[in-house]
Amino acid sequence: MRLLFLIVLALMCGIKRSPAQNLVLNPSFEQLKPKGVGVACEFMQYSVFFSETLDTWTSFESMTPDVLRAAENCRWLQQVHSGEYCIGLVHYLPSEDTGQKSDYHEWVTGRLSAPLRPGRRYRLECWVREDTAIIRDHLRKVYAPNTPIEPVRAGNLGFSFSVRPRQETGYKPQVNFADAIVTNGAWIKLSATFVPDQPFQFFTLGNFFKDAQTPNDLSVERHKAIDEKNAAIKFPLDRIKRAGYLCIDDISITPEPEPDAPVLTFEKQLIQERKFTFSAGVLFDTDKAVLRPEAGSELDSLVLFLQKHPKALLGISGHTDDTGSAAYNLDLSGQRAKAVRDYLLNKGIPEHQVDWKAFGETRPVAENTTEEGRQKNRRVECILLKSG
Repeated sequence: MRLLFLIVLALMCGIKRSPAQNLVLNPSFEQLKPKGVGVACEFMQYSVFFSETLDTWTSFESMTPDVLRAAENCRWLQQVHSGEYCIGLVHYLPSEDTGQKSDYHEWVTGRLSAPLRPGRRYRLECWVREDTAIIRDHLRKVYAPNTPIEPVRAGNLGFSFSVRPRQETGYKPQVNFADAIVTNGAWIKLSATFVPDQPFQFFTLGNFFKDAQTPNDLSVERHKAIDEKNAAIKFPLDRIKRAGYLCIDDISITPEPEPDAPVLTFEKQLIQERKFTFSAGVLFDTDKAVLRPEAGSELDSLVLFLQKHPKALLGISGHTDDTGSAAYNLDLSGQRAKAVRDYLLNKGIPEHQVDWKAFGETRPVAENTTEEGRQKNRRVECILLKSG
């Protein structure tokens, strides 16, 4: 009896709330692909090595980010923030110093276990480290042992989110750590909150701004002196390389705690506006009509509403963008609307309370000429046809 009392007391007091789930897959870079090999204290020489080594994460053809493995005898990386591995990115290297058409930055793309929910607040955190020894060793292996290197501590570490994986164009960070990142060889945590406007499931990490727009720790006078010296050097290989490099580890994206009564907000919106819209990306995978496992937490608000209002009649309508044929889109939208309706019925909602209909691409709410517009059109609408 005393044991039962202690258990009940612990539950009532809520001794400790479990931490929010980190949505980032392979957030500490410890999971390698079956044939992936991480060599301690070595940089990656070719662009394909990053994607071939690291599970879940990818990069781009023109870039050579590093999967770094720490070692006690490695003078520039004895320890990562956690585990054995981290990643490394060049995020500052002006085109004037290399002779290339554009500044050289490295980007990597990660994936989330579930889409972000538009309108909900999330916390993004990551651990970063800079060390002048890293960029010196790195670039002297790329160029030559006597290449003059000017280490730069730079900012503009950004996270650019997308619904689908993207090509090497059109990146704009929703989260950007603009100030110059100075850690003096230690690991420090960067943290920010943001509210997505689409059900993002991918993000690309790196510097998306030109170096001329990137805050850094070199003085104006020092930059001017380097520009003058480099202008007098004929061969780009011999020019001074102003370069910034960041080690990154333990990336997390977690939902912030919601208000205690989120269903009330949903209920008010449905009663006042007679409609509630779910983005298709929140409920379904691309071109699929099977509900995601995570969709239940969204649709349970409908279940609670219909249980509370037993005389209400709810219409479920499916909509798509205009990608694909009209017949395919009509069928897909119908399957999705029916999947939502079947979920409600399986939760005990009477059949007479729910109806469904397919509209395909015929009722867009935005232009289909942009990805943002197409995303708005891919949706499932819940219409309150009759109050209860």
